[in-house]
Amino acid sequence: MIGQVRWGWAMVGTVLAAAACALVAVSGVVAVTTGRMLPTLQGRVVRPELWGYGQLIFASGMATGISLRWWAGSLAMGDAGGVTALALIALGCVLQWRAQHPATR
Repeated sequence: MIGQVRWGWAMVGTVLAAAACALVAVSGVVAVTTGRMLPTLQGRVVRPELWGYGQLIFASGMATGISLRWWAGSLAMGDAGGVTALALIALGCVLQWRAQHPATR
């Protein structure tokens, strides 16, 4: 019984994380295709398209991390996938940070 409850809460956490990942991805797609952003970001971000690409890469890192919870059968695969997820999240953050500054020539 306890194992089933724990499995249930783990699945709830995964579903909530996947929903957050989907919201980030939708926000990125909207920023890339239309240039529109959330009202709190409109004053700070000068390159919305780059911000959107950062959001999409960040969301793919989140999705990689979420999926590792269920399919990483070996420790090496889990480590490699974890490093990949962390690298994608970091790259997305760097792109979002660069989107707040004007492009250099």
